Amino acid sequence: MAIIQRAKGKIRFAFKDTLKELSKNPNKESLIMLHFSYGKMRFKYSTGYYSRYNDWDYTNQRLKNKATILNRAFVNDFLNSLKTELYKEVSHLESVQSPITKDALRSKLDMLTNKDLPGEHKTQDFNFYQYFDNFLNLRKSNLKKITIRSYNQTKRLLREFNSHIDFDEIDLSFYYGFIEFLEEDDKSVNTIGKHIKNLKAVLASATQDGVNSNLDYSKREFKVLKEQTTAIYLDEKELKSIQKYDFTAYPKLDIARDIFLIGCYTGQRVSDYNGLTQNNFYEKDGVQFFKIKQKKTNKEVFCPITLEVKDILAKYNNVPPKKMNEQDINEYIKEVGRKAGLTHTVINNYTKGGHERAEEIPKYKMISSHTARRSFCTNMYKKGMPIYDIMHFSGHASEKEFYNYIRIEKEQRAIKIAQSGFFNLSD
Repeated sequence: MAIIQRAKGKIRFAFKDTLKELSKNPNKESLIMLHFSYGKMRFKYSTGYYSRYNDWDYTNQRLKNKATILNRAFVNDFLNSLKTELYKEVSHLESVQSPITKDALRSKLDMLTNKDLPGEHKTQDFNFYQYFDNFLNLRKSNLKKITIRSYNQTKRLLREFNSHIDFDEIDLSFYYGFIEFLEEDDKSVNTIGKHIKNLKAVLASATQDGVNSNLDYSKREFKVLKEQTTAIYLDEKELKSIQKYDFTAYPKLDIARDIFLIGCYTGQRVSDYNGLTQNNFYEKDGVQFFKIKQKKTNKEVFCPITLEVKDILAKYNNVPPKKMNEQDINEYIKEVGRKAGLTHTVINNYTKGGHERAEEIPKYKMISSHTARRSFCTNMYKKGMPIYDIMHFSGHASEKEFYNYIRIEKEQRAIKIAQSGFFNLSD
């Protein structure tokens, strides 16, 4: 049966944020809102779905047909159904001469979006976990696989802790109970903190969408747990030993070593130093640089090409080595460290299962792709390079963040400050 649309009743879908704001940051997600006008009445309603500026068809007011949007058809069908059912409801109210009010329309939309399921169908499990699933489905195209995996781990652990959760139950008692549950499961402090962080992100999104009204998660006590882990860096002597070692018989280790060392001498994240090409070369006033647009910050930096890096490039006809899978780099660089003699032990202090622990680990086992950037920052700090110059390359946002990152020993920091010229140390 067809529905005849009245001229004074119109439905459209648009972003919650302004187009001017979104056009400046096309990758930012904005909530899709349903706008209904009926005479002088104006009504807005959250659809619960998000889209990016570049993924939205402004003419048809639907998601574009793009392969990267996995649930495009589902979302568009959902928007179509909201539009059709809302027009039906308006026609019904008109036919029975009932007033068309915002409350009546909101009630109908709440039923359509399962925000107000009646009686026995309104279950706690549906409210929270269904939203969690929706939260992930909408972000699949924007989040890294490792991030999606992290959220799914959080959801699995929450189900093991409590298979039926209502938003109103997630209070401080729930928070401390979940932490205790994770400690009994022998999780480390930072792992627990990761899951709390994920939970808070979902709750904040649900609050923004109007699904959750419980704000206990925003209290100071409902905090993300964090402890400073043992992090290493490689000093210049260790870097030299790695660079001088002959890996000719181990081609994969050889390439991983070279990629890693480029990171150690440029101060970039692995996402930026792994996969450089000839297009990244830049020369100005006789100085050669890598011109890099950092993926995380979108900031453009110019990293001087050092003599050590030039020696590496010479092995590959003066171009950077080809990109390698990051997981492989992390595996191979440990073996590189072992062969290069970095076998002395490091004390690793951490809290796991609610208990403080300490274990001795060979240094080479703690080397990863992230060690490169930390090595650059620490070595440059020890050389006396100004902190803000180091941060220019590393991309750290604040001095506090920088000091937390380099983890330099207090003794070394004191020596560095003492040698800066502020103290009268000799005649």
